[in-house]
Amino acid sequence: MKNKIEKELFKMADETYAEFHRGIVNDDIPIIGVRLPKLREYAKSLSKKDTLEFLLENIKEDYYEEILLKGILIGLYPKLSFEEVKKYIQYYVPKIRNWALCDSFCSSLKITKKYKSEIWKTIEGYLKSSKEFDVRFALVMILNYYIEDEYIKDIFKIINHVTVDEYYTKMANAWLISYCFIKYYDETLEFYQNNCQIDTWTYHKGIQKAIESYRLTKEQKDELKKLRKY
Repeated sequence: MKNKIEKELFKMADETYAEFHRGIVNDDIPIIGVRLPKLREYAKSLSKKDTLEFLLENIKEDYYEEILLKGILIGLYPKLSFEEVKKYIQYYVPKIRNWALCDSFCSSLKITKKYKSEIWKTIEGYLKSSKEFDVRFALVMILNYYIEDEYIKDIFKIINHVTVDEYYTKMANAWLISYCFIKYYDETLEFYQNNCQIDTWTYHKGIQKAIESYRLTKEQKDELKKLRKY
């Protein structure tokens, strides 16, 4: 089974894409070169044939796509209980070694909408970690599923208290800030003007990413430019 799945992945390989993806993933993990839509389609076909437990046990982790396939599969079983979802999050997060494995896993976890408050508590645990991709996982989950009335004040506190000084963690925090500007512009502006305690790099990167968005008006972008500290 393990070798069969690996062979199927190689049948879908696109070497041009593999070269491109190696350049942006910034990791030495071997990459086959399977485009994400094809990988998702393959995961869906596998999920119709076997249990999640069986598939996770029978997929190797020698290649980037094999690890990512596991993350995608976890999101394809909508009848999982919260305890099962939590178990699989705990199973997968330690395997995250680059931003792509992190972000694709987060976007696959649509079941979060079913267990919003429970998974929020799980995320809070990862925010306390000292590991770069543990914290990135939590931040990307927040920007995917939690920027809404109930959580926005807590999100500002979280933004202020990210202490892991690593590139991919800080970049995720900046992306989170930009999404807050897009969805809660006035509240995020007030936060930046009065309560923001983040490092200078993340502060400016958050502004930059917000300005790059097509979802803010020219007036809003001009206002954000005035927040720059240099």
